[in-house]
Amino acid sequence: MRHLLLLPCTLLSLALSAQSPRNGPKVGLSMATQTAGQFLAWSGLPKFGPLVGWSFEAPLTYQASLLIEPMYMSKGSVTVNSQLKTRSSIALGYIEMPLMLKVSTNPDPQGLFLTAGILYGYLLHGQVKNFQDGTLVSKYDFSPTGTTNRGQWSAAVGIGHEKGNWMWEVRGQSSLNTFDRFIRSHNVVFSGQVAWRFPTAEDKEKKRKAREDADPADSE
Repeated sequence: MRHLLLLPCTLLSLALSAQSPRNGPKVGLSMATQTAGQFLAWSGLPKFGPLVGWSFEAPLTYQASLLIEPMYMSKGSVTVNSQLKTRSSIALGYIEMPLMLKVSTNPDPQGLFLTAGILYGYLLHGQVKNFQDGTLVSKYDFSPTGTTNRGQWSAAVGIGHEKGNWMWEVRGQSSLNTFDRFIRSHNVVFSGQVAWRFPTAEDKEKKRKAREDADPADSE
C-alpha cells in the first residue's frame, strides 16, 4: 500500500511543478471484459461502468505532454451460456493511476492527439452475480485483504481531440497481471472519456489581449 501512495504523490508533484500545467475533472464510461491474456482482445458481452477522476497535464514540449489522471474505474466481465440459460457478471472497482504520453498531431496542441502509456490499478472491491433464466441465483461480494495481490499494471493506447478547455478521448487498455482470484485472466477495458480543464494564466492573458485588440476602448 505504501508504494501506491508514493506513486501518485510523486507524479502529481511532477505535474504541478511543470510549466503551464492544466488540470480539471474527468468522467467517462468503461466497457470491460476478461480474456486469456491477448492485448485488447475481446470475449463475451461488455460490462459497462462509470469512470470518474481528475486529469493533470504536464507539458514536455509544445506538442507533447504527460497525462497524470488518478481515477476510479469499473472493470469486469459478463459471460452468457445460451444453452444453459445462465449469465455470470463480475464487477470490479479499481483506483487507477494512468501515466500517459500525449502527442498532438498539429503544431498547435489543439486538435487531434494520440496517447500511450502505463497504468497502475488497485482493487477496492468486487462482486460476482450468477443468473439462471434471468433470475438471480447467487451473489458473492469480496474485498481481497492480507496477502492477496490487489495491484495490477496495464498498458494503454488512445486517440482523442481537444478544443478549448475540453478534451475527449477513446482509450483501450489491457492488464499485464491480475490479482490471484483471476490470475489466468486479463482485464481489458475500452473507455470514452471527457475532461474539462481550468484555463491557465496564459489562456486568460491571451483572451484578455484578444478582447483588447477587438475593442481597444475596453483597455482604456
